[in-house]
Amino acid sequence: MTAVPRPAAAVASRVVARCRAVRQGRRDRGSISLWVAATFVAVLAVVGLVADGGAKIRAGERADIAAAEAARAASYASGGDQQARTYAAVTAAWTILSRSGVTGSVSIVGPGRIDVTAQASAAGPISGHTYTVTRTATAQLLVGVRTGGTP
Repeated sequence: MTAVPRPAAAVASRVVARCRAVRQGRRDRGSISLWVAATFVAVLAVVGLVADGGAKIRAGERADIAAAEAARAASYASGGDQQARTYAAVTAAWTILSRSGVTGSVSIVGPGRIDVTAQASAAGPISGHTYTVTRTATAQLLVGVRTGGTP
């Protein structure tokens, strides 16, 4: 089998047609890639903010729950005299805070009234930034079946 040569004019016209097509398409060449890259960076930033924001929210919830539980436990503490009740209330609150894995403070404000401040920390999974959140809870022990008077 022998190859049949094409006329030079036909080959030249095909080459010219291809060059025109390529030149016309070069103006848009790469524009989609740029748009995809910019969108990818924006989406990555939003994912990072959502993940890190979630870590901060979880730390806040942990601190809030620990403070509320510690204040509630302290308000129900009982003992013989006023000093024993105060010691039992503070001990109960510190026990809850330490079991929850948070730091904080306990204040006896009045008879049957306890203020607990809890601090919880969480690291952002994307940025690695450590978020520390502080929450405060107050518990008032009310006694009585109908009126709920203070002790």
